[in-house]
Amino acid sequence: MVKFSSALIFGFATLAEGSYPKIAGYEPGSDVTQHNAIDLDQKEMEAHLGLAAGPDYEAAKAIYMYGANSGAHAQFTVPGLATALPKGTAVTQAGSTGTGTVKSTAAEGATTIKVTYTSTCKEGGTSTKDVTGCFSATGDLTIGDAIVAPTELTNKYRNLAGFSTAAKAKMAQPPQKAYVRAKAFYDTIAAYDGEMYGHSFVTKALDGTGPFDGVADAGRIECAKKGSAYMNVWLYTIREFEDAIQDCQSGCIDCNDDPVHAWDEGVAFYTGTLEGTAPGGNSAGKLLYRLAEKRCSNFGTCHTHDGVTMSEVNEVLFEKFTLGKVALQQGQCSSVPAIRDEIISLMTVPLVQGTLRYAYKMEKLQGGAKEKGEGAAFAGAVLGMVHHCDATAASTIYANMKIEGGTAAVDFAAVKAAFESVYSCLGITCAHIGGLEISDGSYYAGAEPCSDAAASAGVPLNAHFAVAGTVALTALQSLTA
Repeated sequence: MVKFSSALIFGFATLAEGSYPKIAGYEPGSDVTQHNAIDLDQKEMEAHLGLAAGPDYEAAKAIYMYGANSGAHAQFTVPGLATALPKGTAVTQAGSTGTGTVKSTAAEGATTIKVTYTSTCKEGGTSTKDVTGCFSATGDLTIGDAIVAPTELTNKYRNLAGFSTAAKAKMAQPPQKAYVRAKAFYDTIAAYDGEMYGHSFVTKALDGTGPFDGVADAGRIECAKKGSAYMNVWLYTIREFEDAIQDCQSGCIDCNDDPVHAWDEGVAFYTGTLEGTAPGGNSAGKLLYRLAEKRCSNFGTCHTHDGVTMSEVNEVLFEKFTLGKVALQQGQCSSVPAIRDEIISLMTVPLVQGTLRYAYKMEKLQGGAKEKGEGAAFAGAVLGMVHHCDATAASTIYANMKIEGGTAAVDFAAVKAAFESVYSCLGITCAHIGGLEISDGSYYAGAEPCSDAAASAGVPLNAHFAVAGTVALTALQSLTA
């Protein structure tokens, strides 16, 4: 069986990359530095929830809702423009240290200009503001050769809430599968808003309302922070891969604009800045990359390759990320949907592992409010995919894991069987999931790895996509020959 090496894939990248910082070993084809920084919002949110004196829900909600570290831009109200202002045009302001570039082309006659900051302007919902590089509402703007006098200014930021609140507008038409499937499930659950289920889950956890009325802080905290990262960010990461496919133009050689940029954004949101630039990441990480690393150590699915120990999920995902990027650069649009589907399947693995881990803790290891909250969040993130495969399986998992159940008994065996019944539909195997380990190779009773064709043959996770990888590798070699 052919081992599909990430080093081999990286060697086939044909564009002059390396001018942008790597993302846990991935070489982006565009600048996604500020997208990558969304994990700093997650870090601050978690810090507010983890205070020794008790959680500061208000401060956590502010950074969750309004952001501060990613996507900083100024939105100016101006008199009707005498001439169009192209995207990327440099912007400075009289009497201000603020600098930036036009975020999107402003047409002649436009009364709004959006300017991406290149100076530091950190406001939003953070409790540690830095306004040294902010623009002001007054003072002439120099934009290329034009002088424009603003009348109003609002500073805006990408935020974790927006990854869910914008779902309907950005993912419903054309329908994107992860969103459509999640919405279909949550439309059956009266407690949450199906159109923005993640945001509904997180804000109710922060506010202590709806299903969280009476839930202990330990449960609310876990649901808020894990819902943000594993519901909102998980879904929006996939949205960016979908967007890249929609942007791709067949036969466009060296297409390094919209499609590659969208793809790179997906990798940035999956990973975050705290993971650093090297393969294997960093334990300080807060997003989906770090989740895969944590769960692989629980389920025996870590792997050492080229001297780096990491989750097999992340190793294969980063091969797929590079394959997709190169295909987009070469205008090979038709090959990317299959890569996207493999990515979605792999991204599902840690969510299943997380749900199983906390289901076991609740039934067998005297888990309390904290463990119930963690299990509810993991299940909540994956139930849309399960529901698409089998509504009964999803109902079984939800009935056991929902936060409304308090710390009542959980039937781990029922949850495990429900997941295993849909592994094939999810595009994963028993080998992907592994078993809940007490120590290396020793499993908790009843939580051992299940058995399917791949698992019983001893096929490692990397080989799950070996056939697809070999085909893609052949295609990639032909592209770069």
